[in-house]
Amino acid sequence: MLGADPTWSPEQVVELLGDDYGDNRSKHFLARDHGLVEFFWERTEGRWAGTHFSVQAHRLRYAEPGLVNRLIRERYGDFPGLVTFAEVSGLLADRGVPLREVPYPAEAGELRAYWQPDAHIVISVVEGSYYGRPGDLHRVASSKTAIP
Repeated sequence: MLGADPTWSPEQVVELLGDDYGDNRSKHFLARDHGLVEFFWERTEGRWAGTHFSVQAHRLRYAEPGLVNRLIRERYGDFPGLVTFAEVSGLLADRGVPLREVPYPAEAGELRAYWQPDAHIVISVVEGSYYGRPGDLHRVASSKTAIP
């Protein structure tokens, strides 16, 4: 995400994306919401350790001004609305980037998950009706494993 990786500190992410964010924090967990993009950390002692980031693609249905961070818009252009898995998987296939479907038992029947091992990314796709229209991209998340 703009060169950031999941191990970055909260301060490094703020330096990149700015201070327009919301926090969901507990003693050992921090989720920082930058609109379309979220970063996550854990800590057992002292410093926060980055665990992953995610692009909450399902939020594009709301077309809220400011949802997409200014730097992300400048780099990647406008985000006019929802994106389908067919669009994303087609672009990746054209570039020779493989995806492998992986089990997603926590959301069986509602979301499907696809793993991209080289990038350590899990793509969640709407399957049922609870999260939107079947085939819509729901979330793209970094992952050290193929577990969504």
